[in-house]
Amino acid sequence: MSILLNNSPYDNGPWVYYLNKYLPSMDVWVYPEVPDPNKVKYAAIWDHPANDLERYPNLCAILNLGAGMDLIDKMPSLPRVPIVRLVDPEVGTDMAQYTLYWVLHFQRNFEPYRRYAAQREWHRIEYVTSLNYRVLVVGLGLIGTQIAEYLAANRFAVTGWSRNPKQVDGVTCVNGDDGLNTALAETDVVVNCLPYNSSTEGFLNEHKLGQLPKGANVINVSRGAVIDEAALIAALESKHIGAAALDVFVTEPLPQESPLWTMPNVFVTPHMSGATFARSACRTLADNIERLEAGEEAFPLYVPPQHQDAK
Repeated sequence: MSILLNNSPYDNGPWVYYLNKYLPSMDVWVYPEVPDPNKVKYAAIWDHPANDLERYPNLCAILNLGAGMDLIDKMPSLPRVPIVRLVDPEVGTDMAQYTLYWVLHFQRNFEPYRRYAAQREWHRIEYVTSLNYRVLVVGLGLIGTQIAEYLAANRFAVTGWSRNPKQVDGVTCVNGDDGLNTALAETDVVVNCLPYNSSTEGFLNEHKLGQLPKGANVINVSRGAVIDEAALIAALESKHIGAAALDVFVTEPLPQESPLWTMPNVFVTPHMSGATFARSACRTLADNIERLEAGEEAFPLYVPPQHQDAK
């Protein structure tokens, strides 16, 4: 019984080490070195070659090495086995802390203070207290919910939007088109936590960005393509959007010619808000494999478009 591992294009070494530590009874084979495809029972993958998974006849589950499922969705076909998202609690905490940093940055006017300091100018700026600073989290999946709860625990006025009704402690939850339209018009900073798929591509478009109050800010920790990048750049140039903290982009690494690099009201980070580390992620993977070995259900399961016609 073996685990197929492919964390392309990243270093597989730490993953091999921790999987061997947590699951010593299983062999870990790093793709493409697979001595016997018949012995592969679990596939732990990221950006895996299309159709390769079909050649493992005894495959029992696919464990994605990340929370985002867009690469799984793009595969032309997938074996009819359970597919498990990787939800590492450490990643969620990192993303919540990243988001809190930028919310505080905008709320407390730290960028104007940086500019004043560069000119050796001593000025205080009035600010909106956290209880009155309106944060809209768009997307209340596992990560979005954790971020919304974290911001609410830090005394911000948090609204969370999802397509369907949800309840989150300390968060005002809205749903549907009407809920989103109202929330956008009443927010100081919007945080994108929507997953990327065919229904969310360009979701925060020119129209939705235009519904934000003039000077509102944007934080993106999900996927770049969920925001219409050209519309965001135009809104930043016109100052309708005050500033944006962007950790994800349509094309990564961000191309050298992108205007986002040099815009004074844009803060670029290299997709690091919630980096996945083998030390904690492999514990989550091992827990799920142990559940499956015991005949239990892994968590959280994901149904990709390729499987949605299953009866």
